Amino acid sequence: MLVRKSSLLLSLTAASLLTLCVAAGCHSQPPPAAAASSAIQLQPYTASDQSASAGVPSGWQVTKGSETVIQMTGPQGETVFLGNTVVAHNGAFQAGQQGANGIDISMPYSATLPQKLTMIVDQNAALSGKPAPQMTINSATPIQLPAALGQCGRFIASVSGAQGQMKIMAVFCSLPLDSGGAYKNIMLMAQAPAAVAAQSAPTAQAIFQSYRIPGPWLQKKLAPHFAPPPPAATAAAAAAINRSAIQGMVGADNSANCFDLAVLRETPDYDLPRSCGGTKPD
Repeated sequence: MLVRKSSLLLSLTAASLLTLCVAAGCHSQPPPAAAASSAIQLQPYTASDQSASAGVPSGWQVTKGSETVIQMTGPQGETVFLGNTVVAHNGAFQAGQQGANGIDISMPYSATLPQKLTMIVDQNAALSGKPAPQMTINSATPIQLPAALGQCGRFIASVSGAQGQMKIMAVFCSLPLDSGGAYKNIMLMAQAPAAVAAQSAPTAQAIFQSYRIPGPWLQKKLAPHFAPPPPAATAAAAAAINRSAIQGMVGADNSANCFDLAVLRETPDYDLPRSCGGTKPD
């Protein structure tokens, strides 16, 4: 089963991006927004297919909930996207260009996280027939994770587009390149008009922190878009396949665990296992 981006590209077009709120990998202390978010009251929501859950603030409406993606809107023009995935082909970026076999965008894997984020926003505008918005990334801080999970970061950005001045808050991960030349980009993003962004930020942070994906679904979400081809079926190869399968299952489980702890739960360094980039013994 392919866990995909759903409507992120379409939803971001009018592009009111909120503050991409990402502080250092895992904080020893929570950021101010996180501290304030602890007082936000949320009602539990679980997607109909049981693929994800999150808390919903009073007055907010869930607009999508399936295949690990949850989207909701707030009373002051806010929108929160949880778990959206954009599948990229490793190649030159051309706004408006899409590929086959589930490819959403073409962009170089060697690009930095801020560059990839900007290209995704530009792609969204192009697909909607609108000019690319002007985006300024105010803060970009990497999250320390095992190499098997690629690169992740937390960001703060301002956007000027058709809807005026907007702000964004997000966590953005670009997973490793697979054997088919594709790679997944996974986001948690909140957007709001600039006039209400500061007021809405603690609520968005609380929603982020409440987001959960069950282990099996998370492993599928983090799996390569194109699976590697099977090796030749010799006796030696069969034994190697068995060993590789066991190692792969262990690795996938650890990757999912690290993603859950560091990205979704924002576990501080001192409580994060060393296998996940933290300082706590495994």
